[in-house]
Amino acid sequence: MIFPRTRWIVLFASSPLFAASCGLQHPVAPSAQQSSRTVKQSFTSLGVTSNGPKAVFSEARFEFGEVLSGTVVEHDFVLSNAGTAPARIEKVSMTTPLLVTQMPRDVAPGAEGRIHFKLDSASLEGKFEGIILVYLNDPALPQARLSFSGHIVPAIELSPRPAFFVAGQRGKGNRAAIEIVNHESEPLRIEKVEHPAERFATQLEALKPGQHYRLTLALKPDGPGGRAAGTILIKTSSKRMPVLTVGANTYLYERVHSFPDVVDFGTWRAAAVGGATMTLMIHQEGGSGFKAQLSSDVPGLSFKSERGPKGDQYQVEITLVSEKVHVGPMKGSIVIDTNDSEFPRIIVPVSGQIVDR
Repeated sequence: MIFPRTRWIVLFASSPLFAASCGLQHPVAPSAQQSSRTVKQSFTSLGVTSNGPKAVFSEARFEFGEVLSGTVVEHDFVLSNAGTAPARIEKVSMTTPLLVTQMPRDVAPGAEGRIHFKLDSASLEGKFEGIILVYLNDPALPQARLSFSGHIVPAIELSPRPAFFVAGQRGKGNRAAIEIVNHESEPLRIEKVEHPAERFATQLEALKPGQHYRLTLALKPDGPGGRAAGTILIKTSSKRMPVLTVGANTYLYERVHSFPDVVDFGTWRAAAVGGATMTLMIHQEGGSGFKAQLSSDVPGLSFKSERGPKGDQYQVEITLVSEKVHVGPMKGSIVIDTNDSEFPRIIVPVSGQIVDR
């Protein structure tokens, strides 16, 4: 799965020092760029001035299609001057990690200049929408907005996401699967799958050898109870991605259990704590005449319980009562007494913090 990244805007002002640095030679765009496609669109200043610059961009959007993560994509945006005075690029700003590597300071009347952009996709995955703002001395087009977009796929893709989230009841367990898709030209071998074995087991299946695999996690029905976060290491023949790291988040719960299994109120100001509420669910799997009563050693907790229509669960609203809470840490537990002979009592830890201001 593809996670969104925070992007910052980088500013480059047109200056003699910058203009000099832009004169450096740069590598030719990779073959991935050669198959890219450009959306042609005329982008000119509105209106005609009798004297002065007239900025014209032959395109406002460049789409590089689909490339593998790590590919460097390069492209020129062409600025023409249809006016009678030099068109000056005052500055350029862009979405990171886009970089401008070469651009003219001025474009003479009747001439054109190329603004060269470079995108290193090594740290990117998924859809990339880069925005470029070019600030000009053209009164009719003081700011031109360009775009640089495409889709970046990892060399080896973990689908639907690079992690397992598996919950199951003791005695039954559960399972889930992720698929490993190879986007490299070389065939992929899965050489080894490593992980702790006390909570779950894994099974690897080749759907299409060298290209497509399925990894299944089976939660052990008699393993340690509760939640756990672990890591699965998949060692591959890929030089670009020799080790794939997959999160293994598991939860083996008892037949009678609460959700969540820990109540954390976070931090509250004493003056604003009144009415702060959390919801706690209490389940008896396969039950019908389930009963539960709650109590707590944490000051200021109020409970409002509603039994489910099937008689197998309760929904409990836990509210902080401002007149009874104390400034300082909240630490204690909620005790759930039930009529289940196997699970007569459940303890739910409670935490939080009350501050003056």
